[in-house]
Amino acid sequence: MKISRRNVLSSAAVAVALAMTATPSFAADLMERTKGEGLRVAFYNFVPYAYKDANDNLVGTDVETLAAVLEKMGGKIAEAKSTDWGALIPGVKAKRFDVVAAGMFVTPKRCAAVRFSEPTFGIQQAMLVAKGNPKGVMNYETIAENGLRVGTVAGSAQTGYARSAGIADSSIMELPDNPTGVAALKAGRVDAWAVSAPGVRQIIASQDNDELESSPIFAEVAGKPAVSHGAFAFRPEDAEFVEAFNAVMKDFIGSPEHVAIMEKHGMTADELPINSTAELCDG
Repeated sequence: MKISRRNVLSSAAVAVALAMTATPSFAADLMERTKGEGLRVAFYNFVPYAYKDANDNLVGTDVETLAAVLEKMGGKIAEAKSTDWGALIPGVKAKRFDVVAAGMFVTPKRCAAVRFSEPTFGIQQAMLVAKGNPKGVMNYETIAENGLRVGTVAGSAQTGYARSAGIADSSIMELPDNPTGVAALKAGRVDAWAVSAPGVRQIIASQDNDELESSPIFAEVAGKPAVSHGAFAFRPEDAEFVEAFNAVMKDFIGSPEHVAIMEKHGMTADELPINSTAELCDG
């Protein structure tokens, strides 16, 4: 069969037309899409940022804050899709969705891949300890100084904090999750379970007894800030939209409406951001 130039051009034109028809939502400007059909959101099912409640409704600090800011911009959320953590950034870059609302911490490495909004929260640290804090745990440094044992989620920021404070690897018990860590603490296998301050509060609230309590909240480890800031992640090319989004969000973060959303999901005004995205991206 002889293929003519005209047939090749016609086929190419059809292919382009089909591609445009298959993905119409991404042909529009992000602001237009926000105010029209709405944004496609990716979330990671995790308390308190974005999760399904008992009635199967999507709730959480991130998704509710995002919805509130978009509403003030005259926009809305079109749909929200539960996504594996490792697929969030690749998915937004590949235009499978427009924004990540998952309590994602702002780090220099992630800043190189996505365009973060300004932070919506800044999480400080705490330790889960036995009632009465019999070992006098105040922070990572007291654990190191007194030769105590600390439990952390394997691969978490808390594991890094423990090492930076001088706690020997032999005194760090890396475990898979909070329930396992709580069990280790109750059994006396560790003297403290290291998570974020909101994480400690949520664990205590979930217990049926009063065997556990929180250490004092702290914001430094080994003399360095240890406040994890979360923000919304957009595509790098959506910088103009992110700037407009930040301008609206600036007046919302820390407002009574925002703090009410945080408190509803176990966070407090103590978790408001203290650094800008530019500072966090610079490391």
